[in-house]
Order: sequence, then structure tokens, then C-alpha cells
Amino acid sequence: MKGLWVALGLVGAIVLVLIFGAGSYISTKNALVQKNEDVDAAYAQVNVQQQRRMDLIPNLVASVKGYVSEETTVLTNIANARAGVLGATDRASSIQANQKLDVAISPLLRLQEAYPNLKSSEQFRTLTDELAGTENRISIERRRYDQTLRDYNVYVQQFPNSFFAGFAGFHYRNEYFKGDASNAVAPKVDFGK
Repeated sequence: MKGLWVALGLVGAIVLVLIFGAGSYISTKNALVQKNEDVDAAYAQVNVQQQRRMDLIPNLVASVKGYVSEETTVLTNIANARAGVLGATDRASSIQANQKLDVAISPLLRLQEAYPNLKSSEQFRTLTDELAGTENRISIERRRYDQTLRDYNVYVQQFPNSFFAGFAGFHYRNEYFKGDASNAVAPKVDFGK
């Protein structure tokens, strides 16, 4: 009789371990699904703001063309970068293309210093204000996206989540927005000229 109670106790312990393991797996998988969706939703917000910028750029370029016919290189670089964004097929290439567009837009905003009449144009001022506001929104949404992605990646890599995540098909995602590498080089200032 004592052997029966030991066997039943052992079976009961195994059943409890299985129930606890299944519960942990289900809980972890549900959290992973939620965090994965949070990452996608955060990227969608970035995309909305980037689309707003994409819609503003042709109007800004058109207003600049009337004043600045010799600055075709700047306008060509913007057009090429915009085409790269439109041609991006996945999240990683979209992030990279938008970073190139960030770099291409900078000289456009500096043109107002070289062309005072352009700076006084009401249409140009309105569009640059809109673009500046959009750039701020993009920056905020990118930061939120990177934070959400970081939260997901930390959760995926923590134990025992890492075991369950791999089993459920969730993996580390390296789709962060990164700064432009050329910004790491300090500009050279020469007062001798």
C-alpha cells in the first residue's frame, strides 16, 4: 500500500510540474505575442510620420526650385533618397533608406542661408516649419520604436523566456534605427581663411 501512495505522489508531482510548465509556456508566449505586436505598432507610427515627410518633400523641393536653379545636386540627392524609401521592400531596408533621406534633407534646409529671398518666401517658410515639425515627430516615434524593440529583445533573451521564445519561434530582432556614421567625425574648423 505504501508503494501505491509513493507512486501516486510521484505521478501527482509530475502532473504539477507539467501543468506549471505548460502555464509558464502559455503565459510567456502570450507576452511575446503582445510585445511583438507592440514593436509592429510602434514601427507603424514611425512609418506614418515618415510618410508625412515623404508627402511634404515634393512640395518643398518645388518651392525651392523656383529660387535655386543651380542647386540641382541637393535636389537630385533628395529625389534619389526619396525613391530609395519608396523602393524599400522590408523593414531593415526602409530604416536604412530613411536614414539616407535624413542626410539628404539637411542641405536643403541650409539653402535658406544662401538665398535670402527663399527664406522670405511664405510657402518655403510654411513648408520648412511643417518639415521641422515632422522631423521632430519622426525622432520621437523612432525613439519609442527603439524602446519598444529593446523591451521585446530583453524579454526574448531573459531566462526562461529565451527557452520558450525559441520554441515558439520568437527571436532577437536587430531592426534599430541607428545614427548616421558620418556624424561621428567632428567637423574641421579653420579660422585661418
